[in-house]
Amino acid sequence: MATAASLLRNDESKELRIVLLGGRWGGKSSAGNTILGEERFESGRQRTAKSDNRHATVAGRKLILVDTPGWKGHLSLRETTEADRREIKRSVCKCPPGPHAFLLVVPVDSAFTEEHRRSLVDHLTLLGDKVWRYSMVLFTCGDWLREKSIEEHIETEGDALQWLTDKCRNRFHILNNKNREDPTQVSQLLDKIEEMVAENNGGHFEVDESTRQMMLTKKTEVEAKATERKMQTDKRREELSRLLQGAKQPTELRVVLLGSRNAGKSATGNTILGSEEFDIKKGTSKSVVKRASVEGTPITIVDTPGWWQGFSVRDTTKQGKQELTRSASLCPPGPHVFLLVIDTDVAFTERQREAVEEHLQLISGRVWNRTMILFSRADWLGAKSIEQHIEEEGKALQWLVEKCGNWYHALDNKNKDNKAQVAELLQKMKEMVAGNGGSFHEVDGRALQSIEEDRKAVEERAKWRMTKAKEQRKRFQGTNIHLPEMKVVLMGQKSSGKNGAGTTILDRNAFPSCETACCEIEEGVVFGRRLTVVNTPGWWDNLARCTLERDKEIMRGLSLCLPGPHAVLLVIPVDMAYTERHKRALQDHLCCLGEDVWRHTIMLFTFGDRLGETSVEQHIEREGWPLQWVVEKCGNRYQLFNNKNRGDGAQVAELLEKMEEMVAGNDGEQFSPDMSQVYREVENMLKRKVAEEMKVCYVEEMNWREKELKEQFEEKWRRREKELKEQFEEEWRRRGNELFEEFGESLMATLEKDTEKSKLPAKLKTKHAITLNSEERKILMEQRKNEESSSEDLHLHGLPVAHQLC
Repeated sequence: MATAASLLRNDESKELRIVLLGGRWGGKSSAGNTILGEERFESGRQRTAKSDNRHATVAGRKLILVDTPGWKGHLSLRETTEADRREIKRSVCKCPPGPHAFLLVVPVDSAFTEEHRRSLVDHLTLLGDKVWRYSMVLFTCGDWLREKSIEEHIETEGDALQWLTDKCRNRFHILNNKNREDPTQVSQLLDKIEEMVAENNGGHFEVDESTRQMMLTKKTEVEAKATERKMQTDKRREELSRLLQGAKQPTELRVVLLGSRNAGKSATGNTILGSEEFDIKKGTSKSVVKRASVEGTPITIVDTPGWWQGFSVRDTTKQGKQELTRSASLCPPGPHVFLLVIDTDVAFTERQREAVEEHLQLISGRVWNRTMILFSRADWLGAKSIEQHIEEEGKALQWLVEKCGNWYHALDNKNKDNKAQVAELLQKMKEMVAGNGGSFHEVDGRALQSIEEDRKAVEERAKWRMTKAKEQRKRFQGTNIHLPEMKVVLMGQKSSGKNGAGTTILDRNAFPSCETACCEIEEGVVFGRRLTVVNTPGWWDNLARCTLERDKEIMRGLSLCLPGPHAVLLVIPVDMAYTERHKRALQDHLCCLGEDVWRHTIMLFTFGDRLGETSVEQHIEREGWPLQWVVEKCGNRYQLFNNKNRGDGAQVAELLEKMEEMVAGNDGEQFSPDMSQVYREVENMLKRKVAEEMKVCYVEEMNWREKELKEQFEEKWRRREKELKEQFEEEWRRRGNELFEEFGESLMATLEKDTEKSKLPAKLKTKHAITLNSEERKILMEQRKNEESSSEDLHLHGLPVAHQLC
């Protein structure tokens, strides 16, 4: 093996061709610069928009190094833009005839979770299964390990990272990009790559020529369609520009910003207004109105709360839906333009398209002719035009662009000094207003009235709930309740904020921000109390996805703090709608613990910053019956947490006081269920759910079968009806022809008989037979009478007039 590697080095005609792959901000470009020994790739916060290569001689070796666009570390392939997918595929064509090595870049300063592993595997499918034969893990941020070896890091990091190194046949290396003066780390890496090449008998990853040709063809098609779209847009703009010149210029523009969370709505508003008017650090929990004069035009902009990207309107909180509905009323008499902000750095999927359509329907079905798509993060496009992005991304985005009448604009919010992009946007909005005859969106007064009535009712009920909670706590006022030691178990659905809540309670980074696969236990001293916190895996809100192993692991958390926890904290996020589906999943899991669990349970609401000025009581009352049911089952015990404001000790102190009051109400008892019984109940629950799922599947199958049989019957009926109709029409035509022939023969016989009876002289008979000129009128008159008589007979028999003899 070493001999083969040395032969490869000594052969000057040989070169090492290397491709860097990995998630965003993992240090790919920096690693490339470290390997090359100089700043050849743009790094830092600069995005790699396309695959690019660099040639160099390093440590006596000729290198071709290819840097590629990164993907969002934990997101699946379907959420990566089509352009980035294409560039990852194209990377192997940037070092012909193909790369010797793929360096899978993994930073050691952040957790490598199962989600990261799945994402990496998902993206490598773009290159096929053979890619693993040529792959090596390249760890970056080596300075972060300090005295710890990379082998120790791999062993302690968990199954996901160990799986990856095993998949790469235990080939890995670590780089410290901050220590480029150390040449040995690069030479050792190149030695390892040469050894891998030798293992592969000097071979390289072979590029599929048909794939390369297909990519070239696709690129040509996209460019042609993009050019055509640009021409159509420019032509329409020229016509509207002339219309605008001849019409009265709008004295102001009223604009509403719409879009999903983190799409860049607030930043877009700041770019348009030319100043930091909207808070981009805090989430937008309520619609905010700002005004300014831009390019001499007064502008009113309404920023609105965003919905979760790709999530249905059913998952948006009632407050979020109401804020969208009332947004148009905040710039009276109504907005001229709705700017729908779409992020260019993630794929726009069919789910996102459906989410956009559902949420815009909350405002009105009439918004589309006043809606313009504003593509944010235009810097991520690189040299690619926005038209190419639209054509490349696929049907979902193209549908949306067409639905908005082909109105769109790209904005780079990082380049606020570029005033031309804002001036062009303003001109487009004025042209849209001109195209709509200067009109604006008219607000539905009835919807606003309904929202106002609901707001008043919610406030009244919230006051009642707050009063009830205070009265409950009054029972313990004046008593000295202080537990020196408390044991707490965090439970809840996936992505509810359990890890953040545990970290906030202990006031340190106790639990990682990644998905919890197994129960974790941490301890600390908080406000003079020895606190034990157990974090459990989250359950799925769809029980069909639950497994026996995971649900048993959730319940195991109760046995990690014997004899049992003082409190079960039921974690529920306030930034998602709490539906019957969520309630049913919670109820199914807690029923395994028995009815007694509710006496020891407190609801812990997370993501409190998302409520803004709304109280937690108002949130409970507004969200509806499923959430109120859970609150009542917990004895009206609840606490709101803002995990972003970890320095606020008051929220933790108040939670601990409520837990002590609950323990006092339970006479100091801890929750100690029979775990063997709990596990049996988990098994029974899943069996019931499997049976229910089978029943549902059976009903769905029967409904589908019934529908299919009905469709088959209707199709047979239509076909038979068509056949009978054709047979009837054919029989009708045949019988009509027969009657027509019979009538013709009868008529001719009658004419001949009448002619014989006329007793004309032989000379006239002969002349009549030849010219009919002496008796023509008389005979024709008689003939018409006979025909009219016969025609009436035919009508009586139902024969069409078309068959009459003329």
